[in-house]
Amino acid sequence: MSNRASAMKFEKVSRCSAIWNEVFSNAVNVSPFVSYEWFSAMCRHLLHDDPEVMICWNKTKPIGIIPGIVKDRTLSFLVDNRITDLVGIISLPGYEQQIIEELGTFVTNNDLHLDISPLEAESALCKLFPTMVSDVSIEQAYLCPILTLANTWEGYLSGLSAKLRHELRRKLRKATEIEIRTVAPAHLDVFFKLMAASDPGKKDFLQEEIRDFFTAIAGFFDAHQWLRMRTAFLDSKPIAALFSFQMNNHIYLYNSGFDPDFFQLSPGIVIIGMDIMAAIDEGVRHYDFLRGDEEYKFRFGAEKRYTVRLTR
Repeated sequence: MSNRASAMKFEKVSRCSAIWNEVFSNAVNVSPFVSYEWFSAMCRHLLHDDPEVMICWNKTKPIGIIPGIVKDRTLSFLVDNRITDLVGIISLPGYEQQIIEELGTFVTNNDLHLDISPLEAESALCKLFPTMVSDVSIEQAYLCPILTLANTWEGYLSGLSAKLRHELRRKLRKATEIEIRTVAPAHLDVFFKLMAASDPGKKDFLQEEIRDFFTAIAGFFDAHQWLRMRTAFLDSKPIAALFSFQMNNHIYLYNSGFDPDFFQLSPGIVIIGMDIMAAIDEGVRHYDFLRGDEEYKFRFGAEKRYTVRLTR
């Protein structure tokens, strides 16, 4: 690597916002889940730590961020299993291979174990790293269904089975009095209430530190126009809500909730169906349901996709 004048240095998360944002703003194939704001909020509210991450340089130019930490001779990425659906490296265009080679050299020279997940299976890291470092294994991590959207609503419906198409149309016809609106982070308390009401597991999940994390992310992402908070109203009453992110022609449905008192209107299905309809009108290409094997995701036509885990 010395012929490329590349180097990898470590810096605490709290001290690398400027460099991280510089690389992120010019990087390729990024998502909100590798933004500085995401990791900063996770470290502050959930991990309660300020770990060092890896910054890759080409001479005096920062070219990539590897959100990796070393503990007990094992390299892993900064994650919290409660909230992490995807993770990865951040790279300037044309530097991915160089960054991955630098990471491979670091792992090999220090004879480190490896445990990195959940990664996109098609990422450059998953494709290249096992060719550079010996004894690396790849295994499935989580099921993350994803929907590739058609150019029109009718085109989308035609891709569903007759049964699913009929079911979705019927539920949307029953919901003619429901209105879906985009709302601001100030609406989070309503979202938390609907999320907790819709599922006992979600109610248990919403501990104070998780709520604090959601609140921080909503504020950060709203400022960048990455936040997509949508609420369904019946008259003036909120009956369902989505907490999603939007970036690079891609919507990530991160969490949702609904009022079970209106179960006969299928509010959870209706709000997602209406949001997909809006996404198609906006020209969005992918509607990502993220981690979880819930059956409703496949009723919308999502296809199976698995993240992967690299180990050594």
